Amino acid sequence: MSQLKVNSIIPAGGLPSGSNGGIIQVVQTFKNDTTSVNNNSQTSFVDMSGMSVTITPSSNANKVLIYFTCNVSAESTDRNNAIRLLRGSQVIGVGTGGSTVNCCVYVRTKDNDYLENKSYMFLDEPATTSATTYKLQWCAEGSGGNARVWYLNRRAVGNYNNTGSQITAMEIST
Repeated sequence: MSQLKVNSIIPAGGLPSGSNGGIIQVVQTFKNDTTSVNNNSQTSFVDMSGMSVTITPSSNANKVLIYFTCNVSAESTDRNNAIRLLRGSQVIGVGTGGSTVNCCVYVRTKDNDYLENKSYMFLDEPATTSATTYKLQWCAEGSGGNARVWYLNRRAVGNYNNTGSQITAMEIST
């Protein structure tokens, strides 16, 4: 896992007066190892290890565009998994009104030999110039008292042919 910070396409001297929509900075965390979650409730979210990114906006008026890609698999078929996004401890960018869970990304497994690639993008308005951490949480559905294991960056049937996942934060001028 590594975090990369790139001050991107700002010309020397900064953006022209009145410019908006430009990318001021980009910060990315790339996770190249694996992790798993083993719980028994589709509503008990836990942090997805290694999938967080911290950015310090230069203006409280600027927005932060969050983009993530996750490769997930499960130990059994027809299991449910949900992924949600948080700014600090506040859940953001999720649907509302779900009877069981509200999330950014929902996955139902097809085969334990298959990796599902899920991505999501959300434009946030954190209204701060303090260091701000965005992170992912996930939960796995269990049935009959049996927990279901979900994996990030590997197939459930074996720890080979592994992948990487990322979460990226981009400060956007307003």
